[in-house]
Amino acid sequence: MSEPKLETRWLMALHGSIPQPVVISPSLMIFNVLDAKIESPRIKAKVLAPSGDWVQVQENGNWKLDVRLLMEADDGAPIYTHYSGVLRMDPGLGARLTSGEEVSGDDMYFRSAPYFQTPSQKYGWLNSILAIGKMRSFGGGNVVYDIFEVL
Repeated sequence: MSEPKLETRWLMALHGSIPQPVVISPSLMIFNVLDAKIESPRIKAKVLAPSGDWVQVQENGNWKLDVRLLMEADDGAPIYTHYSGVLRMDPGLGARLTSGEEVSGDDMYFRSAPYFQTPSQKYGWLNSILAIGKMRSFGGGNVVYDIFEVL
């Protein structure tokens, strides 16, 4: 019997810039996402307010993400994007990020599971897919995810 495999196809890149978080408690940080965009051959969109990321910091230091973004496609169509995810944090990575270093996605486990919702007929295919995000780079106030459609 052959080993099962998961097939994906690159869908888009999500680029964002994020300010310092509002720290509510040692276990909760809120990032106000002010500038973000998605780019691909199939869709281009920018973030609108309100949009943000509510990060739960676990006892082991890992981050659990709760991201909600209101996007507007270049033709004006609204797209709601929400995702959960995880960043495995270790002291070395934490120190690099705290210093403002931009860290490659290859140097960390930072994954997400975005879902999309839109009333647009043109982008309605987004309503029917499952996607996985893999961090390309994070730090220095910037984030870049590659998002893949699960086939």
